[in-house]
Amino acid sequence: MNLFTADVGQGKVHAYDSGNDKFHGKMPDKNLINLDIPELKRGDTLVVECAHLRESHRFTLAQPFNFSQLIQLKDNAARKGIKILLFPQKSTPKARKLAGLSETDKSDEADTKAIANFLLKDRKAFRALKKFSPTRLNDFQSKNNSTFEYIQESNQDINPAKTRGYGFDKNDDYEDNVSRWIKKYALKITEYLNGDMELIEALGLKFDKKNRIKVAVPNRIYTLVHSIIRPEVEELRVRHDINLLPNWKYIKANYLGCKPYHMNQGVAASNYKHWMRRAITDYAYPDKKSGNSSDFVIAMDWEEYEQLKKARTKVDKMTQKIWYALRKMIVEDGLR
Repeated sequence: MNLFTADVGQGKVHAYDSGNDKFHGKMPDKNLINLDIPELKRGDTLVVECAHLRESHRFTLAQPFNFSQLIQLKDNAARKGIKILLFPQKSTPKARKLAGLSETDKSDEADTKAIANFLLKDRKAFRALKKFSPTRLNDFQSKNNSTFEYIQESNQDINPAKTRGYGFDKNDDYEDNVSRWIKKYALKITEYLNGDMELIEALGLKFDKKNRIKVAVPNRIYTLVHSIIRPEVEELRVRHDINLLPNWKYIKANYLGCKPYHMNQGVAASNYKHWMRRAITDYAYPDKKSGNSSDFVIAMDWEEYEQLKKARTKVDKMTQKIWYALRKMIVEDGLR
């Protein structure tokens, strides 16, 4: 199997043949539909950014193909024995950094090579890619609207609290259902976490010198409790498609923003990915002291990348344990 990566823009398709280290640029975009790419043959895999293989609409040039063309692409792939996979657009900046590319180097060749390099070295990421399946725009929107509405509702709910210290600013008397619950059950949370200080501190709680529980980092505990309790209404936060409390997989992917196929997920996701996860990870890039020391950096080597991924996975598993403890308290045991 040989890996090809392709990019589409301005009526042209650009493809990189990783096995032969050859770049083929500025081909007519119909070449992608016909899979007319030099050296592409049966058994090979072609990876394309997901945004380029959605049904076209008048508000963007990123999706140049209509639904009939996408069906034709699928049929051609089946006939020629080519596997087509989708690369999440949100992961392209990460691939670029790991390839050592600067913000100014935005050539089509650079992107296709960076994505290929990333997938060849991170086999787990490669195995996680979605298979291409033509989807009508209306069906895509219908499938995703409930998730987008859930994310939008979450952000609308959390924004007022963010601007007023989440109810823990001594100079602001702001209070809501979430902050009241935290103040009422902060000590009880530590019991549900079995006194695990690593989890307790990760959540933003700590014991003072008199052994009293304090909220040391409000945005952490508020964000996680807020995924279950809504600040201004009595109903719990539920998915909009099934009207039930989400499971952890849904929370992690959408509420905390750890799903690479969505972008701009807002305050809750930012609180987790850019603040909580970075702050408590045991990884730091050598000789770096900035806020990016626990994130991807340009030209990071693959050994460092693996250390970062391992550390992030550890934090995600800690957060999962915390979330399940909160869920048991609020939902199963009815502590309201």
